[in-house]
Amino acid sequence: MTRRRLLASAARVAALGTGCLLVATGCADTTTSGASTDAVNALVRPDGAAYQRPVEPTAPDPLWVRIHKMSLLNKVRQLVVLSFSGAHAPTHLIDTVHPGGLIYFSGNLTSQTQTQTLSGAIQREAIGRTLPLLLMTDQEGGIVTRIPGTEGTPGGAEFHGNAVWAHNTAVRTGRLMSRLRVNTDLAPVADVNTAGSGGVIGGRSFGSTPDVVSRLTRAQVCGYHTGGVATTVKHFPGHGSTATDSHLHTAVIHESVAKWAATDLPPFQAAVRDGVDMILVGHLAFPAMDPSGRPATISWRLNHVLLRERLGFSGVVITDALNMGGITSWGGPGQIAVDTIKAGSDLLLMPPQPTVAIHAVVSAVQHHQINAARLDMSVYRVLALKQRLGLLRPAKDLGHC
Repeated sequence: MTRRRLLASAARVAALGTGCLLVATGCADTTTSGASTDAVNALVRPDGAAYQRPVEPTAPDPLWVRIHKMSLLNKVRQLVVLSFSGAHAPTHLIDTVHPGGLIYFSGNLTSQTQTQTLSGAIQREAIGRTLPLLLMTDQEGGIVTRIPGTEGTPGGAEFHGNAVWAHNTAVRTGRLMSRLRVNTDLAPVADVNTAGSGGVIGGRSFGSTPDVVSRLTRAQVCGYHTGGVATTVKHFPGHGSTATDSHLHTAVIHESVAKWAATDLPPFQAAVRDGVDMILVGHLAFPAMDPSGRPATISWRLNHVLLRERLGFSGVVITDALNMGGITSWGGPGQIAVDTIKAGSDLLLMPPQPTVAIHAVVSAVQHHQINAARLDMSVYRVLALKQRLGLLRPAKDLGHC
């Protein structure tokens, strides 16, 4: 998209006022299977607990057949991603909680051989109890690397705007992760660093302009896919203009809707256009769009309305970690879990009390606070991603640019 078209789009957004956003055509994700915007009827309930009902397929969809056979509890379990301590497979956690995924941190990984062995042991345990897991980590490169032996991998601003370099690095990283059986990368960072050295994102960003960040975001999404791993852009709706660390407090985007649409939005649009698998929503408030001050993690306007209705994203929406200070101040672990699902998220990353979060969501469905069809759509998106990764049969491939 040219700068002139971006500015024109931003002007139209500003004219519409708070809560309205126009997104250029052609941004819908056409590579992800499942609940595409062409196959979904959006139904909005007055209480904000919207759900999406797919058009009945002409032939039985194996994923829907599987979902219809699952208990409510097991459906909700698929929507949590947990961390664990130590360098061995958390068999008790898998056997008792049955999470949809696990996230690796540096403390879990001691060598590349150990990482491969650990991932294999986890999947064997999971397959014996439930479904294969999304195994993910933050392998951005630069100052954020988790896999042993990759400490010198470049990332963010270190690419100096070179999209070819960024792409080739992502291909190599993706191939390494695939070999180690780590199937999902919580990267790349799609934030535009407009706060400079005073911002919290800093050098993790590809740059300070939407053009550079968009080009390198697309390059890395395509590169990781070539390498065989799922991708995640973060931190929606944009962490690059903030100086507050959302690990500690809710960060606030102090921008007009027009400036945000021209600056922060384009990299996410580019990623959706090229088939990114997940979008991570941050603990970021954006008063110009949602005057309530609620962070995107639990904001209907910043989550569902922007991502599903305006951006046309049909993949998985994952929260930033729910044990961070930017969200824990907004309620207890059960209420936060319910609010994130109602806002539009599919995967709950690291709820501080997993069983409390799971049972709170189960209860919310039983008491009609969350529509059952809405929950099923989240389960469908997660299982569809697992299928594209080859974890479920019949397997499908990740999209290619």
